[in-house]
Amino acid sequence: MRIIDLILLLNDFNRNNRIYTEINKEKSAVVDLSIEDDGIYLKTSNKLKGIKNWEFLLLLNKKTYYELPLYYGNKKNHHQLFGFRVADDCILLG
Repeated sequence: MRIIDLILLLNDFNRNNRIYTEINKEKSAVVDLSIEDDGIYLKTSNKLKGIKNWEFLLLLNKKTYYELPLYYGNKKNHHQLFGFRVADDCILLG
């Protein structure tokens, strides 16, 4: 999923929903982004609270990022983001 597509979809959700990744039914809070040449990588934590939807959109909404793909997981085993779901006032990217 390209960044511009994700931005357009997330604009319809509550600004205060927290952003998480979900891998094998395990949630990890998204706390920051890492910008690389080939895409944007989500930094996650199991100990911190996730950033809110409005903060996430603010980090992503830069014209130079619009065509880049978004990845989640660790650096050695990362997955490209293809969608998300909403559960318990959380946006679960996966």
